[in-house]
Amino acid sequence: MINKDKHIMNGQYGPLSNSNEFFSKVEIPFEKSKEEVWEMMASKLNEKQAPKVIRMNRSRLVFRYAAIFLFAIGVAGFFRFYSKTVDCPRGQHFSAILPDSSVVEMNAESSLKYYPLWWPVSREVKFDGEGFFKVQKGSKFRVRSRYGKTKVLGTSFNIYSRDDDYKVTCLTGQVKVVSKAKEKVVLNPKDHAEIGADGSIGVQKNYNTNESTAWMNNMFIFTSESISNVFREIERQYDVSVQIGSNIDFQYSGYFSKEKSIDDVLSLICKPFGLIFDQRADGTYIITQIN
Repeated sequence: MINKDKHIMNGQYGPLSNSNEFFSKVEIPFEKSKEEVWEMMASKLNEKQAPKVIRMNRSRLVFRYAAIFLFAIGVAGFFRFYSKTVDCPRGQHFSAILPDSSVVEMNAESSLKYYPLWWPVSREVKFDGEGFFKVQKGSKFRVRSRYGKTKVLGTSFNIYSRDDDYKVTCLTGQVKVVSKAKEKVVLNPKDHAEIGADGSIGVQKNYNTNESTAWMNNMFIFTSESISNVFREIERQYDVSVQIGSNIDFQYSGYFSKEKSIDDVLSLICKPFGLIFDQRADGTYIITQIN
């Protein structure tokens, strides 16, 4: 067996002790000196690496901006259209407090809708039924209903908006009433406005405001009111059903108090017109004319 180590040590290149002699005879050409090499290495290490630029594809950039835009639109839409609704059922009265501490006293069978997140931008409510508004001072306050709208600053007023009737009574401050026909009128304290079917606005000065606000004390006052509307008010306040014959068509002036029983109230309304009432097993009251 050949000893490889011995062969390497004593091969054709001779023993290891002659290696210095070998390397001294070998010349490796290199054009730069040691000092120059070190200077080159040092300069490379000290060079600042240029910042890396990442170029985004144009379509991806457009997509990103579009996504941001749509997100912003979505947030704005949520703020604008997020709403709260307060419904006051039959037989009850509610107090609704709005984001700016304005208060709406709501009569039975009334509905109020507003936009709490959009409130700092626009103080606006949608209202149907009857309510007494006490509005805090600030930006314009708008009440929209089916047949008209009311614009105010800091004031108090009563709105009656049921079926085809729209009535506004101003108690303090000023109130602007606008009909669907774009007719406008500004109300001062003790002014009362009613919008007609054609969009015209009639105004009464020195109006007895108690007629509009007595409902908050459970008193219901009527002046030359259709008796069918009087019975509807009884339905709302007592949460009952009242049916009247098609031939019953009278104008009623008077009042009733909710503190009385429904039988006493119906008797009070029916007697002057020769009407009688009867209660069915299902609780419905039937109003008929005495023959």
